[in-house]
Amino acid sequence: MYFHIVNFKRILKQLIALLILTGLVLSCTYFVNNTEKATIPVVDTIIDFNSVDVFPLFPSCDSIPSEEKQKICSQIKLSEQLYASLLSYNLVISEKINDTIFIKLHVDNKGNVSLVNMKFSDLVKNQIPNIDSIVEIGVGKLPKMSPGLKRGIPVTTEFTLPIVLKN
Repeated sequence: MYFHIVNFKRILKQLIALLILTGLVLSCTYFVNNTEKATIPVVDTIIDFNSVDVFPLFPSCDSIPSEEKQKICSQIKLSEQLYASLLSYNLVISEKINDTIFIKLHVDNKGNVSLVNMKFSDLVKNQIPNIDSIVEIGVGKLPKMSPGLKRGIPVTTEFTLPIVLKN
């Protein structure tokens, strides 16, 4: 009987050693071809939500090749449209004005332009009491723009456009 217990213990030890050795061999990456390394795709997950890749474009500015010049063209065309709207009212001003109105515009992801708010001095408000409604009407007459783009996707954009008043 003693012989069977000793023999059983020896077989059990050999079986455990075999299992451990098999586990080591199967889990070892030594036998894997090291020339084929797994490629992990790099994903840019940092997104700056405060800027756009492409500025909203006025309809006639999208044919300009440089993005910076497109942006400048759009700002100039927007200013011209709003100046023309102000001039159409034949405003009579009693004092000299050399001031700037800051108009915050909202261009949605479909290109529709709307007025968010505007900032102007008390002098401008006293000389042109209905300036806010005049500018609002002028913004309402702006054409549909190409929306701003972020990673190729149309996005809603807000920006401030300065309008200089000088007489």
